[in-house]
Amino acid sequence: MTMSVIARSRGSDMKPKMAAPAREVAENVSDVKRSTRRARVSAVAKSVSVTWSACCMLVLVYEIAFVGLDARREHMLNVYYQAPVVATLACLMWARNVIVWHRLRLSPSPLICFSVEHTETELAEQFYRVAYMCALGLLTSMVFFLKTYDVDEPFAATSILLVTYILPLVIWMWPNHKKFGGHMRAYGRRLLYHCLTPFSRPVGFADFFFADVLCSLAKSLSDLERVGCSMRHGIMLIHKSNGRCGDRSWRIPAVLVVPSTIRLLQCLRQFRDTRERKCIYNAIKYMSAFPVIIISGVRHLIEHEDWTAFWRPLWIGFCVFNTSFSFYWDIRHDWSLSMLGGSTRRLGEKTPFGLREKRIYGSPGVYYRAILLNLLLRISWTYKLAPHLRHHSGVLWLATAAEITRRFHWSLFRVEVEYLRRIAHE
Repeated sequence: MTMSVIARSRGSDMKPKMAAPAREVAENVSDVKRSTRRARVSAVAKSVSVTWSACCMLVLVYEIAFVGLDARREHMLNVYYQAPVVATLACLMWARNVIVWHRLRLSPSPLICFSVEHTETELAEQFYRVAYMCALGLLTSMVFFLKTYDVDEPFAATSILLVTYILPLVIWMWPNHKKFGGHMRAYGRRLLYHCLTPFSRPVGFADFFFADVLCSLAKSLSDLERVGCSMRHGIMLIHKSNGRCGDRSWRIPAVLVVPSTIRLLQCLRQFRDTRERKCIYNAIKYMSAFPVIIISGVRHLIEHEDWTAFWRPLWIGFCVFNTSFSFYWDIRHDWSLSMLGGSTRRLGEKTPFGLREKRIYGSPGVYYRAILLNLLLRISWTYKLAPHLRHHSGVLWLATAAEITRRFHWSLFRVEVEYLRRIAHE
């Protein structure tokens, strides 16, 4: 009797011990099934999105190249889609920069300049995903907008434009930090707040870097102002370049100077904190963009004879000064290269001409090509502000894309200088 009780008790003690490994195996199998299911769903979704984007691209090419766009539809695409396309290109260029730093296998990562906790691969993947989703959404929006554009029945086309602008803004402002790159969205909102309140705290590297990117997006910001103005006045589908919210609006130059004003105030805050005279010179550089922008706006308010006799030569003079000063500052201060003065080359030192001893991109040819490219694209940025180009949508698209490309190409070497400074300090 006693032996049977003992045997039963031992059996009952062994059941949980035998059941535990079985549960672990079952959980592992379930996890594998879930991951496999997710991978299949992801692969199907990727295939569908690629197919859909290819179809949208073919439709756009057919509409533009074979059917042809009338002046109204071309104007609508230029006004309402230039800014989101350039923002998508900016995400793509930033992801490309992060990949460049990842391939250099630097330790620590140059991302320490931005106090970002993500790894390079994670950050690049997030921005590539954002750029891809934005491109897919824009292609879809363009196709449906062109197909539904009708001044007499504006509801469908207007709704598409509103969704195109409001949905990304809602996602960016959504407070959830676990989905849709929540931490990076919060980081972006924080940078924007710092830029809008430059005197509230010392200016960090990420703060003025973000403001410099906004300077390259100034044209896109003015396009956003047109969109907002058209929404307020209910003229989204009947917007005219010479009408309300058009080229004669004083709001366009007012918005164009906002990014440069932010950088100007940041430079003044840096001067207050550091008392370095270089901050004042940097502030003057950003102030030199004001006459270029303001005179471009004046062009639409004066007679052609007055423009050619007085204002255009004055505008060209300010353009030359701003471009030359900005190019000098890029090379001498932002990139810390000695090509335009300030050489510290010592006797017997083998540093290539015009460069510095410490570099992370290796070949001197990389730096020489970057200098030449920066000069050419600087000129294109100034030319983009020419008032007559507001009627040449194709040239404007190319000039705006070239400027955002220049900015992120510039950022490779600007981050390099900050990275080397921090490594030396540590």
